Amino acid sequence: MSKQWSIFTLVLLASFLLSSCGSEQSSDSATLTPFSAVDAQKSGDCTSCHAIDVHTKINGIVGVNTDAAGVGLGSAITHDCEDCHGGGQYHRGVGPIPYPSPDLARCAVCHNNQTTKVITSKHNAARTDNTDMLVDSGEHYLHGYCQRCHTAEGSIAFKDVYGTGPQIEAAIVDHGTAVVAPAKYEALVAEDADGNVVLHEPACGACHNALTKKMVTVDAGWDPNQNGTSDQLDLCTSCHNYKSADGAAVYGSGDEIVNGAATVEYYHNNSWYRQIPTTHYDDPTTLSGQGNENLTVVPPIINKVEGYVIRENSENPCFDCHGHELLTNSRSADDPTKLTIQTAWAKSAHGGKILTQVMDAVAAIDCTTVNGGYNSLSLSRGKCNEQVSAALAAYTSDSVTPAWTHYDWDKTNDTVAGDRTGRAACQMCHTATGAANFMSDQANYNPANNDYSHLSGWSNVAGVVTSSPQNEVIYCWACHTSAESGALRTPGAITLAYQADGADITLPDMGNSNVCYNCHSGRGNMDSLIGAAAADPAGAAVTGGTKTHYFASGATIYQSQTKVGYMYAGQSYTDKPYFAHDTLGCAECHMTGETPTDQASHTFDVVEKDGSGVITAIASKKCVECHDGEHALFVSDSQVGDTLNIWDGSAAVPTVVTQLMADDAAAEMEHEAHGYHNAVEVLGAVLTAAGTPPQANYPYFSGTATDQGHGGAMHNWSYLHHEPGAYAHNRYYAKRLIFDSIDWLTNATNGSVDAAGSRTLDGALYLDPATYGAAITWLGGDTTTGIVSTRP
Repeated sequence: MSKQWSIFTLVLLASFLLSSCGSEQSSDSATLTPFSAVDAQKSGDCTSCHAIDVHTKINGIVGVNTDAAGVGLGSAITHDCEDCHGGGQYHRGVGPIPYPSPDLARCAVCHNNQTTKVITSKHNAARTDNTDMLVDSGEHYLHGYCQRCHTAEGSIAFKDVYGTGPQIEAAIVDHGTAVVAPAKYEALVAEDADGNVVLHEPACGACHNALTKKMVTVDAGWDPNQNGTSDQLDLCTSCHNYKSADGAAVYGSGDEIVNGAATVEYYHNNSWYRQIPTTHYDDPTTLSGQGNENLTVVPPIINKVEGYVIRENSENPCFDCHGHELLTNSRSADDPTKLTIQTAWAKSAHGGKILTQVMDAVAAIDCTTVNGGYNSLSLSRGKCNEQVSAALAAYTSDSVTPAWTHYDWDKTNDTVAGDRTGRAACQMCHTATGAANFMSDQANYNPANNDYSHLSGWSNVAGVVTSSPQNEVIYCWACHTSAESGALRTPGAITLAYQADGADITLPDMGNSNVCYNCHSGRGNMDSLIGAAAADPAGAAVTGGTKTHYFASGATIYQSQTKVGYMYAGQSYTDKPYFAHDTLGCAECHMTGETPTDQASHTFDVVEKDGSGVITAIASKKCVECHDGEHALFVSDSQVGDTLNIWDGSAAVPTVVTQLMADDAAAEMEHEAHGYHNAVEVLGAVLTAAGTPPQANYPYFSGTATDQGHGGAMHNWSYLHHEPGAYAHNRYYAKRLIFDSIDWLTNATNGSVDAAGSRTLDGALYLDPATYGAAITWLGGDTTTGIVSTRP
């Protein structure tokens, strides 16, 4: 009897479940009470009809969440079914499920920022209207082994198929081709009623498990970083070529020898812009940090950094510099209309200008002239092994960006006491690791805690550091806590490494620009030069040189606090009343971008220059806000056609910017720059005549100063020579330092060098108009007589 009742109960339960599922039963269930609002927020009842595995392959969902953390997810399934599919009260016997196939628009309800980035990314073929994420039916990679990386379904179905291009091709065959089991997999086929292939772009579902919120995993045998864990690096590089499964070889064209072993030919092996190592690999067999280069010896001494070092041991090595925009666009890096933050940064000095070196190397190879080359002269379309080899061999060096190549920056301490090769004090600016740690906790920063274990061969054993042959540049994560959101580190007001008048110098908190000040305010000032001596140009000699260090633009802007230059006693160096650059921040001018999406410019260039260094355009959109034409008009090329408030002779009125205005602005800026650099040349020539000629390398002078003012002039030359933008950062301060330095050393009548003991500040200069006409004009003198009769 009990058995009969049990069978009856099961039949009754089954009947209930069937009657309550699906819209096809709506007419029979009109009298059923819909789920209450509370019940609609739960999805446990969904599993009475639907097993977890009913989801399509694109979501790749597996796993449950017990809500052990008590965060109120309300279901055993991590992503509530109704979050994506809509309320159950509209489904069970009452009406159709609101979102049977959630698309990107549905994802955007909760993941708006990420979805906006993904939908415009190459992972969605950059089709903003493609919210269903379907691959265009005309795409050639809907079939065969292309599916492994070019479709979401393929990346999930074939995640255990990895390796070289030929291996992938051999493992996956086109639909209809005989499959040799178990070595081959049949390509996926999905068609709609009209026979169109239906597969999805490798967007959300290719990388994320929709329910567990975790990254999808690849086969355990694919482990390029050899950490025994299927992680972000493994997932991304299963398609984006980087290293082999055992982490030993860098993928290239198959022709290279790296670390003594031949590289493996991976798919797209002949496309330089599809090969991560062309920019993301610094060959540890080529050294950097050797000090002064010597190109005359055999082999020449060259400090080489070929690319960036991925932090393979970090949790999110790829998202260190990339986010859900999933776009770098190296392929179109020569097209200014397709500039991205990544390509702009990679061309900048912060990025070592490595992309520029790679592009130049690639452009020198004509693929149409080599065997098997792709028939194109375009940098973005050329395909041949020779281009890949050239890109892998390209490097930055001391001649391009010595700040990253010259010394062994990750060598924290001296191997032998006093050997002066330890670079602990330098790391906060010359390495991304040091900069990130300093800006994260300025007060407690200790270079001994800087960890460079992501660099090849680096170790720290009980405080004794073995340095790496690789060097860092300033990576995205040095300044940003999130490459995706752009969130910056927040060091707050920066206290500099030197003092003025015996007191610490703390620059004001200027928000985003504070990430710039520590490294762009130098390492010393006038006090560093003269020490405890009184400021007296006729006093005992001091040694000039590199007391201020390099690119001290912040110190120039805030000179009233930093006292960066040698200032001659009795002279005024007070900023002009209208000087306002100290109310701005570095980012205000250096990052008001020219990118197509109007994002902050990561070239950090205020101006654009030609191959000769001549300013051809203003890049910053900020300048015209103050320089609106009343005294000077500085509009950017990107503002041509815009309506801006521009001075008409009596007031700033709405005016359409013309190309002529932009060209004239560039010419005026070049005029200022040329005058400044010509004036620095004059000072160099005067120092040469005084017996202390400037030199290219440290200590930057030969000879010795004869009095304090002479040493001060040397200091000023070194500071301004290494601060190429001082004419814009604080032009009158720069003018006065140069004027007074020349004035102290020379006779105002004929420009000859005065002897020590007879020097005075005459208040006038004589400069040779044939050689220094630009300097005379910039300093406000007479280009006919060569006389500058009034101190700026």
